[in-house]
Amino acid sequence: MGKACLVTGKSTELLAKVAGRTTARERRTLVARSGALEMASVGDEVTVISWNRRSALSARSAVLHAQNLYGRLDEAVIVFSPVRESVPFHESSIVSIENRTDAEVKGYLFMMREILALFQKQGFGTLLLAVLEQESELQSPLEAMSYGGFVSGAEAMQRYYMNEPLEVRLCSTQSDDTDGYAQHIVDILEAPPSRRRRVEWQRYQTRGRIFSRAR
Repeated sequence: MGKACLVTGKSTELLAKVAGRTTARERRTLVARSGALEMASVGDEVTVISWNRRSALSARSAVLHAQNLYGRLDEAVIVFSPVRESVPFHESSIVSIENRTDAEVKGYLFMMREILALFQKQGFGTLLLAVLEQESELQSPLEAMSYGGFVSGAEAMQRYYMNEPLEVRLCSTQSDDTDGYAQHIVDILEAPPSRRRRVEWQRYQTRGRIFSRAR
């Protein structure tokens, strides 16, 4: 029986390809997607449910669904890809700021909390936080807050749980090679536990050269 894996994030091509890769590696995969997702290329063996990023209850339901479906959860992959802001910051509405904060900051924290709580209860589990970076140097304050908050939070998660029976792994890329990055993500899932006691990002580059940024 293969490992049970939860793959979650916004409904992007990368999310679908990660789910396809985990399934190809004989993982029982549950996708909790935010928004409509084209899963035709993945196959019927993947279970897909909705995730409302603004709801703490929705995050809990997704993790409970995985636990009930598989009896346990061995791995979880959270894919983060910030959305480009279409209006100048000074023209942003209060509602749009609240919505973005709820979805791209609180929403991911809700999901990480539920996953890590289950891993602590089980006494095992691997959480992989995968970031799709933006190459543009000019980010709106909302984009920068979302992206910077997730990256800082991911590093804090790895540092905070470094001596626990679970493991937090980090990876990122600026490449638009979604096939290669999805493969990279699954390769990291299958790598042996790291013995390094420091924050470490496993970066993916299109040229196939993989290197780490450690802190």
